Amino acid sequence: MAYWIFLGAVGYALFFLLRPSVDFNAGNPIHESRATVESRTSELARELGFSTDSLHMLSTRTQHLGYYEILADSLGDSLSRPGELHERDAFLSSWLVTVATSLDELETSLSLSQSDLFERAGHLQLRYDDEGKVRRAATNSVTDNPTFVPGDSLLGVAQKIVSDIFAYDLSEYRLSSVDIRDTSLSDVTPTFDNNSANVSETDVGSNTTFHWQIIEKANAGPERLILEIQPKIREVNGQYGTQIRYGASLISFAATDQYEPEQFARPFAPDSQYYIVLYLTVGLLVVLVFFKGIKHINKGQVEWKRALFVFVTITLAIFLWRILFLIYTHRPFLTDDMFTILFFNFLLFGAVCGLYGALAYIGWEATARENGDEQLHVIDAFWRYRFFFRETGDGLLRGFALGGVLLGGLSLALYLMGLVFYQHDSQFGFTEPSISPKLLTINMSGWVNAWLVALGHIGVVVGFLRKRLPNKKIFYPVAAILLGFLCAGSAALFGTNGTIWHEVILFTGLAPALIYAFDRAGILTVSTGWWIFAVTIFTLPYVGSRSMDIGYVAWVQFFILGFPFLYGLASFRYGNSVSEMGGYIPQYQERIANHLRVEKEIEIARESQFKLMPLRPPSIPGVDVYGFFLPSFEVGGDYFDYVVGRNSRPEAEILTMTIADVSGKAMKAAMHAVFTSGLLLSRLSNDHPASILREVAPTLYHRTDPQTFITCIIAQYDPEMRKLTIANAGHCLPMIKREGRAEFITTPAPKYPLGLFDRVDYQALETNLQPGDFLLFYSDGLPEAVDPEGNRFGYENLAGLLESLDTDQKTCNEIALDIKRRIQKFSDYQLADDTTIICLKV
Repeated sequence: MAYWIFLGAVGYALFFLLRPSVDFNAGNPIHESRATVESRTSELARELGFSTDSLHMLSTRTQHLGYYEILADSLGDSLSRPGELHERDAFLSSWLVTVATSLDELETSLSLSQSDLFERAGHLQLRYDDEGKVRRAATNSVTDNPTFVPGDSLLGVAQKIVSDIFAYDLSEYRLSSVDIRDTSLSDVTPTFDNNSANVSETDVGSNTTFHWQIIEKANAGPERLILEIQPKIREVNGQYGTQIRYGASLISFAATDQYEPEQFARPFAPDSQYYIVLYLTVGLLVVLVFFKGIKHINKGQVEWKRALFVFVTITLAIFLWRILFLIYTHRPFLTDDMFTILFFNFLLFGAVCGLYGALAYIGWEATARENGDEQLHVIDAFWRYRFFFRETGDGLLRGFALGGVLLGGLSLALYLMGLVFYQHDSQFGFTEPSISPKLLTINMSGWVNAWLVALGHIGVVVGFLRKRLPNKKIFYPVAAILLGFLCAGSAALFGTNGTIWHEVILFTGLAPALIYAFDRAGILTVSTGWWIFAVTIFTLPYVGSRSMDIGYVAWVQFFILGFPFLYGLASFRYGNSVSEMGGYIPQYQERIANHLRVEKEIEIARESQFKLMPLRPPSIPGVDVYGFFLPSFEVGGDYFDYVVGRNSRPEAEILTMTIADVSGKAMKAAMHAVFTSGLLLSRLSNDHPASILREVAPTLYHRTDPQTFITCIIAQYDPEMRKLTIANAGHCLPMIKREGRAEFITTPAPKYPLGLFDRVDYQALETNLQPGDFLLFYSDGLPEAVDPEGNRFGYENLAGLLESLDTDQKTCNEIALDIKRRIQKFSDYQLADDTTIICLKV
């Protein structure tokens, strides 16, 4: 633990030491809230001659990356670090406010781009620096220009706009040039009419552009001021006639420094290589996560309540964040149809991410349980609402150390590559300053990102590689390179002024720390470390703000970060071990264990049942006998046996055969079959067939439930006398084949199955056999066999089956196996019922 804490502390120190050199916003926190900027815009609009009451505003925080790149190209190695540039008032970030009307119902295209909104419905766009001064202003040539500043001369109007409205001290500037035709509007002859009250404006003359240059470069402020205005006449028709006012409308304004472009618009437009990396990484993640998740779902290795919680939480968090972004930015400009489309689009996107997160959790947990990963027991305890354990504190403290290592590694890598990072918290750019409540959205975004990265990028992908690359010397470099690609393409929390390959190198450098933490600590440490890494970066623009409306975000967020740290210290020092709570066995593992136990018990029952039946037929001169039992399930309700005994003549051997068939199937029927076999076997050697049935009937009646009955046939053959005695308790009629012709043997009544009545006076049939006779005893599984089309084999086909067999030349063993193959082929090896056969040949 001490080693982890030391590395984490070094990482934090390194990050804050190098931050002025690598953080694009270092030394330049946000000083004004969106509400303050929009309130100032309303005041400026009134001074420019119109009201914003019927209009709406879209305010976003922008970062001037294009300007920074121009400075880097122009100054080369002499370019100061971002922190120093901000101290010199370099205009590297701003609030951009667009004043526009709602989009028309006829609009067919839907875009959340601020530049598109201004082109389609905007009237005025203002860009403020961090001191609250207007550095850029523009009106839309397509829509109506609402601005109008009265004055008798264009110079007077220009000075009023720049000095009085935009608050620049023109005494520090000199007018360097004016692109103008006329400076006075007094020669224009006004006209009057008495129409009802309305206002009309008329453009007169050409646009006029004024250029001011700062007198002393030592003075604070932009070096150049450029204002373009359009001369106008405004006619106000009232009750007492028409009043004419002379003035101008604002076209554009720019306050610039050396190397500073007049337009800062630089949309996020990555090159094709970025999209290649993005699509490859997203595709790889989706394939691996879905493959692992579906694989474990098919195996039944799923804690559905946990997976559902992850799915719902991620779905709602992403959906809520996007809806808040939409409400606080574009909602006033959208029609109801547009909002509805975006609403369901955001919900669908959230659900897809939630599904991905749930499958990633399923894949990680099942793999972690197989591998016995660290901190799995802590996560199990969390799901049982138990948190205060020593291992919880250990995981949290290591997570804070990992967060410091990631921040320090980030700053060191950027410093060595000569790059800076900027805020880019979503696909929409830098959005957090425009959304409320910021503390909610920052932490939602941070935790969702931490869950997705920890579960998907690391839990599934790194876990997948760890299992297949047991050699650490191969595993670490391969996993680091792959994780670097995945994070650069689909997990970046920020942007850099480098290429996508710089970001791949950057995250590849951070990957070993994540892999080591996952390998040696676990998922709790990785997710905590990535959350700290994310929210620290998200919070940086608010650190050091002069405004309490903004600065509180940083203070409260660092307090939020401190809570799990203090909790980790307390639980690590005073908590019990999670092992004392007792191990957790998932429901699916219990189901699997129960299933395996049942399978084992069934296998034992199957072996036991087969051992109760004869392994080989008896050897009696002049007699060939063979039987088999074929269950439709693992165990069955049929039973057969043949034994050699002596009856009235002690010197003569007698063959006694029996088949019993219990109603029902599988285990229940098998238990009754075993019980019945015991009753029969104790009497088969010496007793008469009819007396055996009469003696066992009362026991089976009292020891079986009313829904269970057993059919049974007992046949006794005396080879010396060639006499066959048959007693039948509701069983299938035996068949005899004599001289090539097969027929059923009718047995005497009563034929009630065993178990139906307490006492039954069963009778026996005695008949003599002839040399060459073939007898078939069978259970109802033979005639009730069903083919794939649902057709039964039927009793009517038994005679034909028997007559088609070569019973003269083949042994009973060969005949029985022939019957077995035919019935299996007929039923496509899917038996409808247990099938038992005894063949007898004399």
